[in-house]
Amino acid sequence: MKELIRLEHICKSYRSRNSCVQVLEDICLSVQKGEFLSITGKSGSGKSSLMNIIGCLDTADSGEYYLDGTDVSEMREKDLARLRSRNIGFIFQSFNLIPSMNALENVSLPLMYRGVRRSERERIAKRALSMVGLSHRLMHRPGEMSGGQQQRTAIARAIAASPSVLLCDEPTGSLDRASGEEVLSVIRDMNKSGVTVVMITHDPEIAAAAGRTIRISDGRLIS
Repeated sequence: MKELIRLEHICKSYRSRNSCVQVLEDICLSVQKGEFLSITGKSGSGKSSLMNIIGCLDTADSGEYYLDGTDVSEMREKDLARLRSRNIGFIFQSFNLIPSMNALENVSLPLMYRGVRRSERERIAKRALSMVGLSHRLMHRPGEMSGGQQQRTAIARAIAASPSVLLCDEPTGSLDRASGEEVLSVIRDMNKSGVTVVMITHDPEIAAAAGRTIRISDGRLIS
Protein backbone atom coordinates (compact mmCIF):
# COMPACT_ATOMS: atom_id res chain seq x y z
CA MET A 1 0.00 0.00 0.00
CA LYS A 2 1.03 3.60 -0.61
CA GLU A 3 1.72 5.89 2.32
CA LEU A 4 -0.87 8.66 2.76
CA ILE A 5 0.14 10.30 6.06
CA ARG A 6 3.63 10.65 7.49
CA LEU A 7 4.51 12.53 10.66
CA GLU A 8 8.18 12.95 11.56
CA HIS A 9 9.21 14.08 15.05
CA ILE A 10 6.15 16.27 15.59
CA CYS A 11 6.18 18.43 18.74
CA LYS A 12 3.48 20.80 19.95
CA SER A 13 3.10 22.95 23.04
CA TYR A 14 0.67 25.60 24.19
CA ARG A 15 1.98 28.65 25.95
CA SER A 16 0.30 31.08 28.27
CA ARG A 17 1.77 34.04 30.11
CA ASN A 18 2.97 31.92 33.02
CA SER A 19 3.36 28.41 31.69
CA CYS A 20 4.13 26.13 28.76
CA VAL A 21 2.35 22.78 28.37
CA GLN A 22 3.90 20.17 26.06
CA VAL A 23 1.00 18.30 24.45
CA LEU A 24 2.83 16.31 21.73
CA GLU A 25 6.42 15.13 21.92
CA ASP A 26 8.42 13.51 19.11
CA ILE A 27 5.44 11.94 17.32
CA CYS A 28 6.41 9.69 14.40
CA LEU A 29 3.53 8.04 12.56
CA SER A 30 2.79 6.55 9.15
CA VAL A 31 -0.70 5.75 7.79
CA GLN A 32 -1.18 3.84 4.56
CA LYS A 33 -3.83 4.57 1.93
CA GLY A 34 -6.95 2.55 2.65
CA GLU A 35 -5.97 1.89 6.27
CA PHE A 36 -8.36 2.15 9.23
CA LEU A 37 -6.37 3.44 12.22
CA SER A 38 -7.70 4.19 15.69
CA ILE A 39 -5.90 6.41 18.21
CA THR A 40 -6.76 5.82 21.86
CA GLY A 41 -5.76 7.47 25.10
CA LYS A 42 -7.10 9.11 28.21
CA SER A 43 -8.53 12.61 28.28
CA GLY A 44 -5.67 15.10 28.02
CA SER A 45 -3.29 12.57 26.48
CA GLY A 46 -2.87 14.57 23.24
CA LYS A 47 -5.36 12.74 20.98
CA SER A 48 -7.24 15.82 19.84
CA SER A 49 -4.05 17.85 19.37
CA LEU A 50 -2.69 15.10 17.14
CA MET A 51 -5.95 14.94 15.19
CA ASN A 52 -5.92 18.71 14.69
CA ILE A 53 -2.45 18.56 13.18
CA ILE A 54 -3.34 15.62 10.91
CA GLY A 55 -6.45 17.55 9.84
CA CYS A 56 -4.47 20.74 9.14
CA LEU A 57 -6.54 22.61 11.74
CA ASP A 58 -3.36 23.36 13.69
CA THR A 59 0.36 23.33 13.00
CA ALA A 60 3.23 21.74 14.90
CA ASP A 61 5.99 23.70 16.61
CA SER A 62 8.56 21.43 14.97
CA GLY A 63 8.76 18.30 12.85
CA GLU A 64 7.45 17.49 9.38
CA TYR A 65 4.04 16.41 8.12
CA TYR A 66 3.48 14.91 4.68
CA LEU A 67 -0.03 14.32 3.29
CA ASP A 68 -0.07 12.17 0.16
CA GLY A 69 3.53 13.16 -0.53
CA THR A 70 2.99 16.90 -0.01
CA ASP A 71 4.95 18.64 2.78
CA VAL A 72 2.31 20.69 4.61
CA SER A 73 4.54 21.70 7.53
CA GLU A 74 5.29 25.18 6.20
CA MET A 75 2.09 25.89 4.29
CA ARG A 76 0.30 29.21 4.71
CA GLU A 77 -3.21 29.20 6.20
CA LYS A 78 -4.80 29.90 2.81
CA ASP A 79 -3.11 26.85 1.32
CA LEU A 80 -3.96 24.72 4.36
CA ALA A 81 -7.62 25.68 4.02
CA ARG A 82 -7.61 24.61 0.37
CA LEU A 83 -5.90 21.34 1.29
CA ARG A 84 -8.48 20.65 4.02
CA SER A 85 -11.44 21.27 1.74
CA ARG A 86 -10.12 18.99 -1.00
CA ASN A 87 -8.42 16.19 0.91
CA ILE A 88 -9.85 15.82 4.41
CA GLY A 89 -13.31 14.90 5.68
CA PHE A 90 -14.20 15.50 9.34
CA ILE A 91 -16.68 13.71 11.59
CA PHE A 92 -17.16 15.20 15.05
CA GLN A 93 -18.91 13.95 18.17
CA SER A 94 -21.34 16.89 18.06
CA PHE A 95 -22.45 16.39 14.39
CA ASN A 96 -22.09 20.15 13.59
CA LEU A 97 -25.14 20.19 11.31
CA ILE A 98 -27.00 23.44 10.62
CA PRO A 99 -30.44 23.10 12.31
CA SER A 100 -32.34 25.19 9.75
CA MET A 101 -31.10 23.13 6.78
CA ASN A 102 -32.36 19.73 5.71
CA ALA A 103 -30.04 16.77 5.16
CA LEU A 104 -29.58 17.48 1.45
CA GLU A 105 -28.68 21.11 2.13
CA ASN A 106 -26.28 20.23 4.95
CA VAL A 107 -24.41 17.73 2.79
CA SER A 108 -24.38 20.11 -0.20
CA LEU A 109 -23.02 23.11 1.72
CA PRO A 110 -19.26 22.33 1.55
CA LEU A 111 -19.62 21.71 -2.18
CA MET A 112 -21.22 25.12 -2.60
CA TYR A 113 -18.20 26.71 -0.93
CA ARG A 114 -16.02 24.92 -3.48
CA GLY A 115 -17.98 26.46 -6.33
CA VAL A 116 -19.77 23.31 -7.50
CA ARG A 117 -22.92 24.22 -9.43
CA ARG A 118 -26.23 23.47 -7.76
CA SER A 119 -27.41 20.56 -9.90
CA GLU A 120 -24.06 18.79 -9.53
CA ARG A 121 -23.75 19.30 -5.78
CA GLU A 122 -27.31 18.02 -5.24
CA ARG A 123 -26.48 14.93 -7.31
CA ILE A 124 -23.33 14.32 -5.25
CA ALA A 125 -25.14 14.96 -1.96
CA LYS A 126 -27.97 12.56 -2.85
CA ARG A 127 -25.43 9.87 -3.72
CA ALA A 128 -23.56 10.41 -0.43
CA LEU A 129 -26.80 10.23 1.58
CA SER A 130 -27.75 7.07 -0.28
CA MET A 131 -24.39 5.54 0.65
CA VAL A 132 -25.18 6.00 4.36
CA GLY A 133 -28.77 4.75 3.99
CA LEU A 134 -30.58 8.07 4.19
CA SER A 135 -32.19 8.46 0.78
CA HIS A 136 -35.56 8.65 2.56
CA ARG A 137 -34.43 11.55 4.79
CA LEU A 138 -33.26 14.12 2.24
CA MET A 139 -35.76 16.79 3.30
CA HIS A 140 -35.56 16.20 7.05
CA ARG A 141 -33.86 18.74 9.30
CA PRO A 142 -31.51 17.59 12.09
CA GLY A 143 -34.23 18.05 14.74
CA GLU A 144 -36.41 15.59 12.84
CA MET A 145 -33.78 12.84 12.87
CA SER A 146 -32.34 10.52 15.50
CA GLY A 147 -28.79 10.97 16.78
CA GLY A 148 -27.60 8.10 14.61
CA GLN A 149 -29.25 9.58 11.52
CA GLN A 150 -27.69 12.98 12.24
CA GLN A 151 -24.25 11.42 12.52
CA ARG A 152 -24.80 9.50 9.28
CA THR A 153 -25.74 12.82 7.66
CA ALA A 154 -22.46 14.25 8.98
CA ILE A 155 -20.61 11.28 7.45
CA ALA A 156 -22.34 11.91 4.11
CA ARG A 157 -21.25 15.55 4.27
CA ALA A 158 -17.68 14.46 5.00
CA ILE A 159 -17.46 11.98 2.11
CA ALA A 160 -19.36 14.05 -0.48
CA ALA A 161 -16.17 15.84 -1.51
CA SER A 162 -14.30 12.51 -2.01
CA PRO A 163 -11.59 13.20 0.61
CA SER A 164 -8.32 11.29 0.78
CA VAL A 165 -8.78 10.71 4.50
CA LEU A 166 -11.72 10.67 6.90
CA LEU A 167 -10.90 11.96 10.40
CA CYS A 168 -13.36 10.85 13.09
CA ASP A 169 -13.16 12.47 16.52
CA GLU A 170 -15.18 10.33 18.99
CA PRO A 171 -17.81 9.71 16.26
CA THR A 172 -20.01 7.56 18.54
CA GLY A 173 -19.36 9.47 21.76
CA SER A 174 -22.77 11.15 22.00
CA LEU A 175 -24.82 8.18 20.77
CA ASP A 176 -26.48 5.25 22.50
CA ARG A 177 -24.95 1.85 21.84
CA ALA A 178 -27.33 0.84 19.05
CA SER A 179 -26.87 4.14 17.18
CA GLY A 180 -23.12 4.00 17.79
CA GLU A 181 -22.87 0.53 16.25
CA GLU A 182 -24.93 1.75 13.29
CA VAL A 183 -22.58 4.69 12.69
CA LEU A 184 -19.49 2.54 13.16
CA SER A 185 -20.82 0.12 10.56
CA VAL A 186 -21.14 3.00 8.07
CA ILE A 187 -17.55 4.09 8.80
CA ARG A 188 -16.35 0.52 8.24
CA ASP A 189 -18.19 0.42 4.92
CA MET A 190 -16.53 3.69 3.87
CA ASN A 191 -13.15 2.19 4.69
CA LYS A 192 -13.94 -0.97 2.72
CA SER A 193 -14.75 1.24 -0.27
CA GLY A 194 -11.19 2.61 -0.12
CA VAL A 195 -11.44 5.66 2.17
CA THR A 196 -8.58 5.99 4.66
CA VAL A 197 -9.96 6.41 8.19
CA VAL A 198 -8.22 7.81 11.28
CA MET A 199 -10.45 7.63 14.35
CA ILE A 200 -9.99 8.99 17.86
CA THR A 201 -11.80 7.16 20.63
CA HIS A 202 -11.40 6.44 24.32
CA ASP A 203 -13.57 3.30 24.01
CA PRO A 204 -11.54 0.08 23.50
CA GLU A 205 -14.53 -1.69 21.92
CA ILE A 206 -14.90 1.05 19.30
CA ALA A 207 -11.15 1.11 18.71
CA ALA A 208 -11.22 -2.63 18.03
CA ALA A 209 -13.18 -1.96 14.81
CA ALA A 210 -10.02 -0.55 13.24
CA GLY A 211 -7.38 -2.59 11.50
CA ARG A 212 -4.66 -1.03 13.68
CA THR A 213 -4.74 0.74 17.04
CA ILE A 214 -2.10 3.00 18.56
CA ARG A 215 -2.12 4.54 22.02
CA ILE A 216 -1.00 7.97 23.10
CA SER A 217 -0.10 8.96 26.66
CA ASP A 218 1.23 12.28 27.88
CA GLY A 219 1.80 13.40 24.31
CA ARG A 220 3.84 10.36 23.27
CA LEU A 221 2.93 7.35 21.15
CA ILE A 222 3.49 4.28 23.31
CA SER A 223 2.12 1.50 21.11
